[in-house]
Amino acid sequence: MKLSHLVFLMAFSLLAACSDDDANPSGTTILKYDNDNVSGPLLAAGEHELAVRFPASLLADHVGENLTEVQVFVGNQPAACRIRIYGQGDAFTPGAKKYDADVTNSVATRQWFKHAIATGFEITGEDVWIGIYVEHTVEMNSIGCDAGPRQPNGDWLFSGSDLSWKTYQERTSEGVNWNIRAKIE
Repeated sequence: MKLSHLVFLMAFSLLAACSDDDANPSGTTILKYDNDNVSGPLLAAGEHELAVRFPASLLADHVGENLTEVQVFVGNQPAACRIRIYGQGDAFTPGAKKYDADVTNSVATRQWFKHAIATGFEITGEDVWIGIYVEHTVEMNSIGCDAGPRQPNGDWLFSGSDLSWKTYQERTSEGVNWNIRAKIE
């Protein structure tokens, strides 16, 4: 394990090893790739977006339902934080931005933060990408991840330094999943 990842593990274990796996109310589904929060990636100063992709095949049973909430484990407070939902793109890049909310001033840190999508976001049978945009003024870990193993589509990372989407595993060889979840009703 890389020394930097060990530092994340130690820092986030002190923050809170938190589980949000309470029983879901009837008619509610939580889509996720992750397990409990264990750490968070140490990202350089600059702009980053961490995302998960839910392909149409995973959403087929939810067509006509609404994505009503995004849940994310936040460690340290980023300088800026936005929740974004994207539509159909391809297997490596999200499509058009369909929802964008600035949550910088309301984000809860060192715990699960839940952001309600007031009007709901209808599941139409296409891929849905959920991204958490963060801006750091210094190197820090702001969004959490589990201990792995990596699940396909659970660790997308857009970096402002190279302006491209790649998996976190491609960038670091570490196999984790972001603590980003979608509530469907």
